[in-house]
Amino acid sequence: MEDKKQDTDIALTDAADAAPAESKPEGKHGLVFSPASGSEEPVTDAEPEKKGFRGVLRSIRFNLWGLFMLMTLFVLGIVWIFEIIFYSTFYVIFQRSDISKLGDMFTSEYMQALDDEADIETLETLIGDYARENNVNIMVFRLDDYGEPDDVLSATVSGVQAAGMADELFDYYLENIGYETPLVADTTSLAEVEESLVIYGYMTSVYDVSVGISRDTYIYLSSELPSFSGARNTLAAQLTVITVSCLIVAAVVAFFGSGVAAKPMRELARRVRAKRRGKRKPLPVNTKFTEVNELSGAFNYAFEEAEKNNRFRRDLLANVSHDMKTPLTMIRAYSEMIRDISGGNKEKSAKQAQVIIDETDRLTALINEVVELSKLESGFMQLNVSEFDLSARVAETIKRFGIMKEKGYKLESDVQPGLLVRGDGDKIDRVVYNLIGNALNYTGADKRVIVRCRAEGGVARVEVEDTGKGMTEEELRTVWDKYYRLAQDKRRVVGSGLGLSIVKSILELHKTTFGVESEKGAGSVFWFELPLALNS
Repeated sequence: MEDKKQDTDIALTDAADAAPAESKPEGKHGLVFSPASGSEEPVTDAEPEKKGFRGVLRSIRFNLWGLFMLMTLFVLGIVWIFEIIFYSTFYVIFQRSDISKLGDMFTSEYMQALDDEADIETLETLIGDYARENNVNIMVFRLDDYGEPDDVLSATVSGVQAAGMADELFDYYLENIGYETPLVADTTSLAEVEESLVIYGYMTSVYDVSVGISRDTYIYLSSELPSFSGARNTLAAQLTVITVSCLIVAAVVAFFGSGVAAKPMRELARRVRAKRRGKRKPLPVNTKFTEVNELSGAFNYAFEEAEKNNRFRRDLLANVSHDMKTPLTMIRAYSEMIRDISGGNKEKSAKQAQVIIDETDRLTALINEVVELSKLESGFMQLNVSEFDLSARVAETIKRFGIMKEKGYKLESDVQPGLLVRGDGDKIDRVVYNLIGNALNYTGADKRVIVRCRAEGGVARVEVEDTGKGMTEEELRTVWDKYYRLAQDKRRVVGSGLGLSIVKSILELHKTTFGVESEKGAGSVFWFELPLALNS
């Protein structure tokens, strides 16, 4: 009984080539669906979260403010660490670097003066000027036979002669000095030296004219380091003031800055909520913030899809209720006729009973298509993939429409035999059946439909062509929508309007390529492809 219903009730398929209400420019055009172009699920409206303490904590403005404050605290923490904890270490390193450079310069000039045979006064002037200008203490000396400083030339920061070195420092100097190798050190780690100094030392051999031999000459520079405990207290007081000031300024700047940054999002949220109370208008996508533009575009798409689904839902209620009402009315009417009028006339009773059966089949088919599409779109329906003969199945489906020849339809076929493919054979039968039924419903006055099945490259391609009115480019995109025919066509054809939606869902489930080509006044060609099996 089911096969009989499908053979005779062609009106259950979709309306592909319905005459458009508004004509578009003529010309051949097409639309192709590939496995990569998956459809997106519509986004529905959601209630905004109630604003409260938790809502404030989760707001963009608060998070931006908190992030800015954390960054400020991090920077200030780095400053505190380096200025308080590592201040003395870095200060000593820099001072050692400075005295090393200064010592090398002084040694070079002093040795040059000796080469120029400068007198004692010239050397003392050189040492005094260097000490005073560079804030260092300088000593140039030799050792006598007892290892004590001899022939000392020295100057302090104030330019006067230095009193000499402490014994502990002198011993450390002599122990670590190397021949013509500069010594750079500090006394902060020397417990036996009371003064905190950075020192420079150099030893070389200088010819002594008075005795006619070369003698070791020592050069010593020192610079006093400040009291780090006092410096730390001063720095801590200054940093405290700076930290408090920076935090206040940062809090104010972050508060207003985060407000400016979050304003476009709040404005977008206001616009979205406003759309819930009236007619939707597209959100602006040309603001100065790229992210807001992208989000507005996503909302526009979601609104459009949600509105489309709402229209589908309204159409479903209106059209399915209408399509169900007609057979139910006829079932009731003919049942009453059998009861009240037919009497004992078996022939009349049989005719009236057949009408009831046909209308019941029509109502059952409508319900089955709605359930089938629901399963396909929800993902509950799975494919039973196997290798099958596509050519044989297409030919068998064409035979099921043989009864249409009695109504004047011309169903032509061009099927290449032996095309083996992999897929769900039963669901592909459904695809071919819906496409042929659709073509029969909307072919031209010549009632001609052509079905082709042939190999092209590594795929088998099935085409169903009609000679109807054709479609515009815009209609090519909407013809796959549910209830498209019922929304656009007012002709004699009746049905659920789900045929091509079922076709699309099945082919998308197969992850295959399909499409439609059409030209106004010249008909349409619906097609799909399946990969050939290896042994085909």
